[in-house]
Amino acid sequence: MATRSSGHALAWLGHPVTVLALAVLLLNDHVLKGLWPGPVTGKLSDVAGLVVAPPLAALLLRCPAPAAIALTGTLFTLMKATAAGAEAASWLWSLLIPSRIVADPTDLIALPALGLAWLAWRRAARRPPVRLPHAVLVVPVAVFAVTATSAVPQAPSAVSVAVNGSAVVVDVGEIQARASTDGGATWHPWTENRTYAPQSSACVPGEQAHCYRIRPGLLEVEETTDGGRTWSTSWAVSSGRRHWLDRIYENSDPHGLPSDLAASRALAVQAVPGGAGAHIVVVANGPDGVAVRDASGLWRRLGFAGDDGFSARAAAPLTNPGEQIEDELWIAVLIAIAVLLLGLVADGFLGRAPVAFGVAGLLLWIGLLPLAGPPVLDWPYSLVARLAGIPLALAGGVGVLVVWAVHQNHTERAGGRSALVAVATFAGVYFPFLGWSAGLPDAYGTAVLLAVILGAAAPAWLIARRTLQKRKGPAG
Repeated sequence: MATRSSGHALAWLGHPVTVLALAVLLLNDHVLKGLWPGPVTGKLSDVAGLVVAPPLAALLLRCPAPAAIALTGTLFTLMKATAAGAEAASWLWSLLIPSRIVADPTDLIALPALGLAWLAWRRAARRPPVRLPHAVLVVPVAVFAVTATSAVPQAPSAVSVAVNGSAVVVDVGEIQARASTDGGATWHPWTENRTYAPQSSACVPGEQAHCYRIRPGLLEVEETTDGGRTWSTSWAVSSGRRHWLDRIYENSDPHGLPSDLAASRALAVQAVPGGAGAHIVVVANGPDGVAVRDASGLWRRLGFAGDDGFSARAAAPLTNPGEQIEDELWIAVLIAIAVLLLGLVADGFLGRAPVAFGVAGLLLWIGLLPLAGPPVLDWPYSLVARLAGIPLALAGGVGVLVVWAVHQNHTERAGGRSALVAVATFAGVYFPFLGWSAGLPDAYGTAVLLAVILGAAAPAWLIARRTLQKRKGPAG
């Protein structure tokens, strides 16, 4: 029965309507979006994807067509209408390919395309089921097309800012400019002139001795009130938090171009009502959006909001414990496993089962390497390597545990102390980076130094202890 259901799903996936949508999806994402980026090609991907996704879901999940269509519509609505849904979808897609999905309720206009998918299913259901070997030809193309639609777009970047009459206009490169006419409190799209030469410094209108300037390459603004004789920091993001932000914005667009680094590019000063010398300052900070000093002197970071504006809520957090340190987590895991394996070798397990222990340890390492850190191979080969690494790592880990359990009563030491040292090593390496993600320590270099010292402490203690025991052994 399951085979017959899969055959009907394959017939649905191979129906001319689905195949046409599949072709449109591939052509649009790999050609048209590069030539004519904008809402038309973006909505076209949504329409084609909603036709292709239901039969693919029915095949992979072995569920009836109505359930696959309902599931596709529900998930699409959640990820387009809610920020939480978009964040969850981005995380799930990133397991296959680096992705960033942005909530955009206007994309829900593509939902009627599910009716086209329903029509294709009704017509495909009248045909004989397609044999499963045909999946070798159909399914990989469909999976590639659907996952390719979620490739991370280039992040918006505030490159310049200028005063235009009563408006402060921020140039966002290829994306529509944004302007504010109320001192940076609210923002809206700007369709007039948007090409402005970036200014690295500007003075308060009517007060030439009161000026501001940016620090190139940094997220920092300096202020002078004596015509430039002395300067003081008016607003800044520390070096450690800039490193953190660079990790957040370290995404690539579909063409593989890296996003800009978070750094102050330009600023503008505008006089506002509120008394003599009342003014605001707006700083263009690349992918980090803008920084705004209001008339009271309070600075705020504003990130790119989905409504073509800026908001404090959309600003990337400067701390988030446990986030942006996946590489460090895997490094801590690999070092801890290396310490554990070397400790078990010193405990005599390799001598008791040289072939089994050696093969298991090798499989564990080979399986974990594709899972740790960024993929070395291009997609989809990186996905194949990671999928292959999971069973290898599981087999190696189980093998090491079996050798450990079988031979622990026949070795000089049972291996428990080596396991505790491995756990302590993991904690020593990982916790400094966990603290860095929470803002303490602020500097990444400090976290690295602490990880080296704390990570080496437990193995060094164990080595020293065993060395002393060997020296005392003959005397005793």
